[in-house]
Amino acid sequence: MTKNLLYVFLFLIGISFFNGKNQDNIYSSSALFCDTNAPANVQVSNITATSAVITWTFDPTTPDYLIRFRPVGGTVSPWTTVTISTLASFTLTGLIPCSQYEVQVAKICSGVVGTWSGSIIFVSTLNYCLSGSTDSGLMHISNVMVSPGSGGFLPMVSNSGASNYTDYRNDPSRKVNLLVGSTGNMISVTKAWSGVPSAASISVWIDLNGNGVFEATEKIVFSGSNTSASPSATFSIPSTAFQTAGTCGVTMRVMMTQALANSACGTFVYGEVEDYGVALLTSGSLSTVENQKSKEINIYPNPVSNVVTIDGIVSDLDYEIYNTAGQKIKTGKSADRKVNVHDLIRGVYFIQLKEKEKVTRLKFIKN
Repeated sequence: MTKNLLYVFLFLIGISFFNGKNQDNIYSSSALFCDTNAPANVQVSNITATSAVITWTFDPTTPDYLIRFRPVGGTVSPWTTVTISTLASFTLTGLIPCSQYEVQVAKICSGVVGTWSGSIIFVSTLNYCLSGSTDSGLMHISNVMVSPGSGGFLPMVSNSGASNYTDYRNDPSRKVNLLVGSTGNMISVTKAWSGVPSAASISVWIDLNGNGVFEATEKIVFSGSNTSASPSATFSIPSTAFQTAGTCGVTMRVMMTQALANSACGTFVYGEVEDYGVALLTSGSLSTVENQKSKEINIYPNPVSNVVTIDGIVSDLDYEIYNTAGQKIKTGKSADRKVNVHDLIRGVYFIQLKEKEKVTRLKFIKN
């Protein structure tokens, strides 16, 4: 009898131990579960000339990730890869200014790299605050002229009609070249009215330190609110200014407002805002800029409503248009150096132009 009771007791202990161990295994399996699905909501933000922040939705069951990125354009570049854990963001640094990059993210599950997210293509360039009027019918900017004081550069002359905001930064005919350390540079801005002239102010900023912010110390023109038709000013470029080269530059913002402009950002009622690309060059970089002029391909106007013009090509090219998610949404061949984009919805796009072995990718905004 005693022996039988002992057998029963040992049998029950064995069942309890088995169940406990089985529960531990179930718990461990659940705790270590992971998957190889592509990460969700991959985005690129805080883009500067040399860095960008990549973010995605964090999955606590699969906390390890692999990020890969590379320059886009011309010959295919090898991927640069980075492995991180327990984070849902990563800052890319050391990027080449004014270059296009492609980035993807994948989960790592038990040492296996999962499905890559769709490619996000972005441009490493300075991003500036938005600005513009809500009504340019009463008054607008009709002409901007910049005459460099030294460096042998030709004046930049820009004639335009009324608009709330116009981005001329990718228009090579309106590019402003200025020499670092130069003095005696001149700028004039011509106002236009639809009726009797009324008081309006002109403010102009140049992002001299290249940090993507129009600071009070970088305002080169402030005419006050008056009916003067063409206020002008003389300005200098400090020797400590941000040096640029080739197509990579900073921005000059020209603002006409009925009221005094205390900031280069935001919207206002009457007037207009125009942005221009500015190359801040040293004497040693001038020859490089001259050699590159014949090779540059640009598109304008930008932003665009209906048709973009391709500048810098001798014959029509095949093109592909991508959205910011990297999806190809349109293909074709330019006609008379023009591409019709009226059918696109408002947003940011990239157009890829193919010329023999050369591939050029440019960003544009569809109004």
